[in-house]
Amino acid sequence: MADWVTVSRTDHANSGFLPRVDYLFSEDKPIAPLLVSELSHALPHYVMGFVKSADQFHLVVLLGRRQGGHVYVHPDGRWLGSYVPAALRGYPFALGRTDEGGHVLQIHEQHLTTEGGEPLFNTEGELSVKAQGIVDFLTQCEKNRQVTLKACSALADAGAIVPWEEGSGQWAKGLYRFDENVLNALSPSAYHSLRGVPMAIAHAQMFSMNQVEQLAQRAKLLEQYGQTPENLDTLFGNDDDELSFDFDS
Repeated sequence: MADWVTVSRTDHANSGFLPRVDYLFSEDKPIAPLLVSELSHALPHYVMGFVKSADQFHLVVLLGRRQGGHVYVHPDGRWLGSYVPAALRGYPFALGRTDEGGHVLQIHEQHLTTEGGEPLFNTEGELSVKAQGIVDFLTQCEKNRQVTLKACSALADAGAIVPWEEGSGQWAKGLYRFDENVLNALSPSAYHSLRGVPMAIAHAQMFSMNQVEQLAQRAKLLEQYGQTPENLDTLFGNDDDELSFDFDS
């Protein structure tokens, strides 16, 4: 993975890391991955959708587009909203996959340092308390990601994930949505097989489409207040920056 370094006791025993201080790293991302355990947190604030990669559907939130970035990041890097998707809160760390199917801790190279910062390892050669907390968070996220992917696959197999209508605008290009008409046409047994997590994702995505207008309004407000960005905090609230959230499934 370009720009990412696998954390090693041998290579980084005396290294540290520079914690994330803002969300500017995300400004070129029009979407962010979402986990099923985040549905209740994200629903009031985001439009949800699906993207397809390597024949697998992924649940995402739409971050929109504006000049210089997306509509949820302040020009000074603050998050404009009361909930930040977990996929962004873990930065500058991520879990990488090994050839054997396991996971390794990785860090963006710009946040790896040999002078100052937070230590990666303690004097015994074990991960520091902060680094271990990040690993625990990322591990929880990965477990829930697998639950989310399985549920998305179930919806796709039922034919309930369809391309977003072209008439929705450029922001919908390449996105997919849940089709309630397909769901209602399923046999009782097929419908029953989607109970639980798949149905929760389906209805959350459908209800989140009420936020489409808010997405457009955010872009307009950011352009309008671009010269006085401090005013935007009162419009969009404060960020949730903790490396934790409740897992419901």
